[in-house]
Amino acid sequence: MHKKKNSITMGPAAPAGTAPRFWNVTQADDDAEITIYGEILTRRPTNWFTGEPEEGMFTTPEGFMEDLAKVQTAKNITVRINSVGGDLYTAIGISNRIKELAGNTVAIIDGIAASAATVIAMGCDTIKAYSGSLFMVHEAMTTLVGTYNHRALMEVNKRLEAANQAAAETYNTKTKLGIDKIRSIMAKESWMTGKKAQEDGWIDEVIDGNDPDMSLSADMETLLVNGISMSVKSFSNLPKSIPVSKEAAEPQIINSATPQPATPAPVGAAANTKTPIKEVKTMTLEELRQTEPELVAQIEATAQSEAATRAIQEERARLQAINEIAATVGDPEMVNEAMYGETACTAQELAFRAMQKQAKLGQQHLTNQTQDFQQSGAADVTATPNGGNPAPEGKSDGAEEMSAEDAAAMIAGTFDTKKKKED
Repeated sequence: MHKKKNSITMGPAAPAGTAPRFWNVTQADDDAEITIYGEILTRRPTNWFTGEPEEGMFTTPEGFMEDLAKVQTAKNITVRINSVGGDLYTAIGISNRIKELAGNTVAIIDGIAASAATVIAMGCDTIKAYSGSLFMVHEAMTTLVGTYNHRALMEVNKRLEAANQAAAETYNTKTKLGIDKIRSIMAKESWMTGKKAQEDGWIDEVIDGNDPDMSLSADMETLLVNGISMSVKSFSNLPKSIPVSKEAAEPQIINSATPQPATPAPVGAAANTKTPIKEVKTMTLEELRQTEPELVAQIEATAQSEAATRAIQEERARLQAINEIAATVGDPEMVNEAMYGETACTAQELAFRAMQKQAKLGQQHLTNQTQDFQQSGAADVTATPNGGNPAPEGKSDGAEEMSAEDAAAMIAGTFDTKKKKED
């Protein structure tokens, strides 16, 4: 079985990389501001072919926690959010760190707070949004790549259920709506405006001001909010109130809070309004290996490294699962064999082996009891309650024959007498 480890997300997922600072943390005297825009990822995504960091706006734990520590002394902290979410556990970690800040924390939803981004907002003392801001909660998701059997899928389901419960408890700490009600709302991928979110208890206050500017690309895969482009491919219930652009969204590079000026065209040259179309040539793997040997080698090395990492993670998970049921199995040799022996197996297989062993032990116990009874000669002994005198005609002397199997069962404490004496 080939299986890939997957992060639990409440929004777009991304591959690994190294993240520079795409958030912003500032402080002036007693006031501080934290800007969380774009997608929330475990690490910044990189281009699969080149290994170069992808352009875009992301918030990741790398460096963010250090920046957060710089505002520990601030009395008033504003957390500005414009994000479609991303990695759930990254969001939970950021939310918990915000809760630990001593100052008064206020989340302001500048445009959108969807999925994991709403979890970050829950870490603040007060949550505010514009009337037209978007607020969305839904259940956790994961991307599966590979081949799985039903047991592996059950394990994935357990992780998703744990993630959903963690998110619901985070929401309930703030909203007090109750876990069951929150879970039912999450199951529907529920979208709310800032005003609706306030009415239902998700946020505390609606801010007076202009509503955020947002639109969907023609293919319904990209959402542009206040000039920031974010992927919404994983969402299935986007609000129909969002205007849809007639043209496909242009790829945007937003890696700074300050827009970069465009490079002017040479004097006298006509402005180039179209992107030149590049010729795309399809090559076989062998052709690519001949023309780009270094690139192919890099890709293969990366794939091998990722495969080794997955194998290590899967083995650790297998051993941990066996450790969790070791006390129940109660057989150190069987547990050790399952972990490291020639017939090493999963925790599920170990549990099955333990049940088989118990069944064999029970059958052997009954067989031993039967053999002991037969060898003792007890089968030839009869009861003589009348002292050995012949019983009156038509009366029973109380002696009844018993099979060896019934006698063995009686000795084992399992015999149930069904016969009755005659009058």
